[in-house]
Amino acid sequence: MKTELTQQDIKELKYEKRIGYVFAGIILTFCAFFNLWFFATNCEREWSLLLLRDWLLVLLTDFVILILSLLTTFLINRKINKDLFAGIKIVTTEKIEWKEHRIDYKAGSGVKAPGMKPFSKYIFILNGIAYNVEKELFDSVEKGDLVEIHTAKCSEALLGIKKKK
Repeated sequence: MKTELTQQDIKELKYEKRIGYVFAGIILTFCAFFNLWFFATNCEREWSLLLLRDWLLVLLTDFVILILSLLTTFLINRKINKDLFAGIKIVTTEKIEWKEHRIDYKAGSGVKAPGMKPFSKYIFILNGIAYNVEKELFDSVEKGDLVEIHTAKCSEALLGIKKKK
């Protein structure tokens, strides 16, 4: 079933776009280091004596890296942008095959030491796929109950799992 995206869904999809911006930031940082290296290695000459060829090399390289970062952001976020533009999400109904409460430990030394903090994970198995859910939803349903899975249409990003009414 198709329904419109809610404000919360739009917020979650926009949050998913962050990885595209992180990659662009990494590429632009590379560009900044290239410029720093270029000007540091040519600092013994006066700025006015830098050849036009050197300036063109830097400008061309900066331009290519800028285009590469914009293209990377566009390609990584294109499916999410399609979802935001369409404004539609897919709601499917699945039966809970299994539910599990698991105590896990935050990353640390790799062994169960007194300093490692435990946390609870609430897991549903739906159609052979494990989903982490909130405690309230976990407590409100039983094995065999039906739940709604809300996903974005193009990117198939999970927007939420809710109890079927």
